[in-house]
Amino acid sequence: MSLIHQATLTALICAVAAAASAQTTPTEADKEAAKAAKEATKAAKEAAQEAAKEAKTPQLAVALIGPARELKFAEYTWFRFGAQVQAWFKAAQDRIIQPDGSDGGWALDFYCRRCRFFVTGSVIKDVYFNVLFESSNVGKADPITGVKGTAIPQILDAYGQVKFVDFFWLSGGSILMPLTRNGLQPTTTYVSIDNANVDTTPVGQGNSNVLRDLGFQANGFFLDNHLEYRLGVFQGTRQASIPTQTASHNGPRLVGMVSANFWDTETGYVNGGHYYGTKKVLGVMGNGDYQVLRKALPATTPFAGTTGAGSDKNPYYGVSGAVFINYPLSGSPSPRGGDELVGLLQFGYYDGGLRGTLLAPTNFGSYPLVLKQTNYLAEAGYYNHGARFSVFGKWEFRKISEIYSLAFRQGAPIPSQMWIAGGVKYYVGPVNFMNFALQYERVQNTDAPDTQQKGTHNITFQMQTILY
Repeated sequence: MSLIHQATLTALICAVAAAASAQTTPTEADKEAAKAAKEATKAAKEAAQEAAKEAKTPQLAVALIGPARELKFAEYTWFRFGAQVQAWFKAAQDRIIQPDGSDGGWALDFYCRRCRFFVTGSVIKDVYFNVLFESSNVGKADPITGVKGTAIPQILDAYGQVKFVDFFWLSGGSILMPLTRNGLQPTTTYVSIDNANVDTTPVGQGNSNVLRDLGFQANGFFLDNHLEYRLGVFQGTRQASIPTQTASHNGPRLVGMVSANFWDTETGYVNGGHYYGTKKVLGVMGNGDYQVLRKALPATTPFAGTTGAGSDKNPYYGVSGAVFINYPLSGSPSPRGGDELVGLLQFGYYDGGLRGTLLAPTNFGSYPLVLKQTNYLAEAGYYNHGARFSVFGKWEFRKISEIYSLAFRQGAPIPSQMWIAGGVKYYVGPVNFMNFALQYERVQNTDAPDTQQKGTHNITFQMQTILY
């Protein structure tokens, strides 16, 4: 019996050993797969948290890679500070043909295109604020006198905002008007180095402050934040006084926007430009802009005094439409960023109402410095996350209507022009804290007289720092 017990015990030990040896050791591939699955779950959780946060608080739409950097004092009390320095060196060719018939020389400028400090925050639930200080074109020399620009700061954004429900937010103060898609892009994430020249068309009357104006704006979101509207009532142009009335008796400026996003949502105060692989965006946008001046009151700049009082003034109106895309080449966005393709097609039509010329108007119009015109913009870029660089190109065209004479179009404050630009950026680090950019631009002056060059060249070097 003793031998039987020993044999049985030996067989049991051998069986256990055999079973143990049958268990395979996890391979390196299994470990990598488990690690990748864990990282994917973590990334999805972070993306969901970021999306939930973005939907609840107004953001400046700066592409964030990594944790947020608010100073949080309580559940609804937080502040966030930012600074931007956009230093430029620009070589711009003159349009002036020399006495010997040669091309114009080059003007050289070193200046701060944008020097900014801003703060956003909240103190109580669903109430927010945003304040942006800027000194722009600091040090840029006047093309006539050579005198350099001074560093006088000004307030651009300064508004309070309250969320009543998802479909109705209300803002009041100095607000960026929703005039075009490109004009709503953050200056820190432009595809090229600056906003499009045609973005300034609807503010060509000089009655706003860097695409902003004082007023009130309602906005809101539908369809799980995929559809947004904005509707603003702004100061616009104020007509001067007459003997029987004080100034500012005319109606306000009305600006509206509708934007639809088919993939990821955009719920920021500004949106677009590069997202550096953190968003997958495809959408369309439409913008409208309108103001009419009263017949009884004077015309506005450049007409002085009571000129135009009692005369008809066509309304000013502008419309813009855009199609845009940000496509992460990995196929899906990542909170850590990645390679990206970005593109924008934009169209605009504007008419300030002026007929005839500024010297001999047949109708003064409401915005006489905004001549009837069509605008076009196409831009595209590619961002490589691993190599930390991007390349870009864009084409713009402003076509002044031929209802105006050629002589008037040639001397107009803003003539017909075409711009073709391209360049490259290098990013210091895997996020957009600092970048260096080099851009070449060709400017074609389509209505230029024979005494001026029809085409000139600009070369710009940029060093941008953004902390937010």
